[in-house]
Amino acid sequence: ENGDAYAPSWSVTKGEGIVSVDANGTINALAPGDAVVEAKIPGLAARSGFLFIKALGQVGFYTDGAINWDIAILVAAFGASLFVSQILSGMGMPANPQQSTANKITPVMITGMFLFFPLPAGVLLYMVVANIFQAGQTYLLGKEALPDNLQAILDQQASQQTVTATASSGERLPFEPKGSKK
Repeated sequence: ENGDAYAPSWSVTKGEGIVSVDANGTINALAPGDAVVEAKIPGLAARSGFLFIKALGQVGFYTDGAINWDIAILVAAFGASLFVSQILSGMGMPANPQQSTANKITPVMITGMFLFFPLPAGVLLYMVVANIFQAGQTYLLGKEALPDNLQAILDQQASQQTVTATASSGERLPFEPKGSKK
């Protein structure tokens, strides 16, 4: 009954003299060459809102001189949920300063990318909900006790001392250049 509301709109974005598009969507080749025809199909949810989101198809943090606060909140929630998920997934692992730094920088970097490479609000909402579920699942699985045979293996590995090589002041490490050591 609302067939015209969801009809695609056609436009030639490259090669206007090479192809033409009729009102009913028929593409006619006028001459040989390269052409790009763009079709926009309006979606059902693109204009409808959900919770605090104005339109699920809305794209961009900053449009027409105004900040879209619904998308800003979604981007911030994505960053926070990704940060929590990163922290929870690294719990119980041996301390590694490089991994710790990467776990802190990655959420900030990815969140910043979504401010400049925008996604539709519906996709951001999906990513936030997925991160929250992942963080909850990781937390619950981290609290679950391991079977006795696996716990024994883990305890054995933790009790073994790692051997560290130390060099005295006169010795060189194999990768150090030859020359006087100060």
